[in-house]
Amino acid sequence: MLRVLLLAALAAVAAGSGARAGAGPVLLTVSGTISAPNRGPVDPEIDKLLAFNEASFAAAHEFTLSDLEALPQVEVHADFPKGGPEVTFAGPRLADVLRAAGATGETVTVQAMDGYAVAAPVVEMTGKGAVVALSRNGRALAIGGLGPTQIVFPRAERADLADMPDDWWIWQIYHISVE
Repeated sequence: MLRVLLLAALAAVAAGSGARAGAGPVLLTVSGTISAPNRGPVDPEIDKLLAFNEASFAAAHEFTLSDLEALPQVEVHADFPKGGPEVTFAGPRLADVLRAAGATGETVTVQAMDGYAVAAPVVEMTGKGAVVALSRNGRALAIGGLGPTQIVFPRAERADLADMPDDWWIWQIYHISVE
């Protein structure tokens, strides 16, 4: 039953949870203490996945794939899962996504489609080089896999991240709340 609800919610999100005409479906919503909203509050009739995961906000900033690709892109190298082969992830830095939304909070809660969420200080996430990955080894992250987006870190490039566990490597991200 949960699987059916999640699939229905994903279909609703992809079909138009406020997507701007011609821009494609929304992949990521940033809410909370932001100064650049481009949508209104959660509508339980349309925003099925947000409502299912009990998200609540008066306004938010939605990002389509085009919006995320328009931000400066970086490539990072990492083993994910930890100890696996090194792969290349690409996408905008979390700091740039938050800046585009006008985020001013000190904590981010990154939410996955299955309800898994991690709250962490913005300064720690961005200081560790967090990237909102859109692709892995040149292939787009897909819903049903690690996508639509995943938080990744340059673990293979920075000695200080070599022992970093996978707890903050949230996949299937669709919502970030800033407080």
